[in-house]
Amino acid sequence: VVLMIGLSCAAFSHLAGGDWGVFIMTFLASAGGMIVRQEIGHRHFNPLLNFAATAFVTTLISAQAEIYQIGNLPTVAMASSVLMLVPGFPLINSVADMLKGHINMGIARFVMASLLTLATCLGIVAAMSVTGIWGWAI
Repeated sequence: VVLMIGLSCAAFSHLAGGDWGVFIMTFLASAGGMIVRQEIGHRHFNPLLNFAATAFVTTLISAQAEIYQIGNLPTVAMASSVLMLVPGFPLINSVADMLKGHINMGIARFVMASLLTLATCLGIVAAMSVTGIWGWAI
């Protein structure tokens, strides 16, 4: 799973115009973040804490591309490496549940997906605060 997550995020960075340096940094950051995510999940921590910590670690690793100017678009590595944290399935399932008439379940899934997105944003902003890198110039 770690290898595939790393490759998928790195492939997206390449699609966004990144060169091999950006590809490698995105791969390392997203694979490292996925290891953190799996370890925290294995210990049954709160999913919100899991997403925040994973986003923090992933952004810290990918920020090194910007700090050391690795690749042609180092900020693409920062944006692409955290894509594994997009809660796509809960968002899609929330809409599907509401369309089927299960309004309460749909709202609950939407709220959980929104909270996971908020936790991810907090982790990214915390890492950007630590590194002093603000913004993604894609």
